[in-house]
Amino acid sequence: MKRYVSWLVLAALLFTASIMAAAKENAPAKYNVVEVKHLTKADGIDVPTEYLNGAYDRLREDLAKSGIFGTVDEDGGAVSDPGAVVLECKIINFHNTKVAVGRVQFDVTLLSRGDHKLIQQFTTKELPINGGNWSNKARATGANLANEIKHNLK
Repeated sequence: MKRYVSWLVLAALLFTASIMAAAKENAPAKYNVVEVKHLTKADGIDVPTEYLNGAYDRLREDLAKSGIFGTVDEDGGAVSDPGAVVLECKIINFHNTKVAVGRVQFDVTLLSRGDHKLIQQFTTKELPINGGNWSNKARATGANLANEIKHNLK
């Protein structure tokens, strides 16, 4: 009898967990459409274009998977949704070293697309730069930045 009850409780827990996971996956996005502007940098910040482009591409990829935004459009995309938002990210600190892990920090701004009203603005913590070549560093930066944005926009 105890074994039967144990199996019944286990089955009920698994069923409940699967329903909760499905509900989380099907939850509506907080913002229907986001236009992600190309990454910019403050005066005096020197980074290769390859780094900016790679980080931007990875940022868009990871934001599309985050569930916060329904659709992620690139800079200059034809966004027709009146409730769309614009995401701007600017590098404000950049420290790259050949020996140790470097650091990058961003100012992030979320605006409504129609009237450019500020929705939210924050500065990220210093994100690690690692990976050897600029392409790997860029992909890691884009992923870390997407995680920071997801964390701050919840």
